[in-house]
Amino acid sequence: MKLRKISAGTAMAYLLLLACTKKQAEEFKPSAPDVPGAKVSYAAVIDPIFKARCNGCHSAGRSGTVAWTFSGFSSVTADADRIKNAVVVTKSMPLGGSLSAADLQSIKDWFDQGMQP
Repeated sequence: MKLRKISAGTAMAYLLLLACTKKQAEEFKPSAPDVPGAKVSYAAVIDPIFKARCNGCHSAGRSGTVAWTFSGFSSVTADADRIKNAVVVTKSMPLGGSLSAADLQSIKDWFDQGMQP
C-alpha cells in the first residue's frame, strides 16, 4: 500500500514536469527599455515575457494552474507578491528553465515601479 502511494506520487510529479516545456512559445523580442530604470510597461515588455515563459504551464487546463493561472494583467497583479518571489527573488520559475538577465531585470523593474499596465 505504501509503495503504491509512493509510486503514484512519483508518477504524478514526473507527469507535471513533462507537461511544462521551455519551447512554450515562439521566440519573442520584448521592447525592453533602453535606459536602466526607465518605465516598464506591462503591455510592451512584461506581457510577451509571461506569454512565452508562463503560459505553457499556467494557462487554463494546464498542470501549473494548481499554483496560479495566467490570464493576463489582472491575474499577475492579483498574485504579484507570490509571482515576484518565485520569478525575481528565488528564481524558482520558470520551472526547469531560466529567464535572461534582461528579462529578469525588466520584471523586477516593473514590480518595483508599481506594475503599470
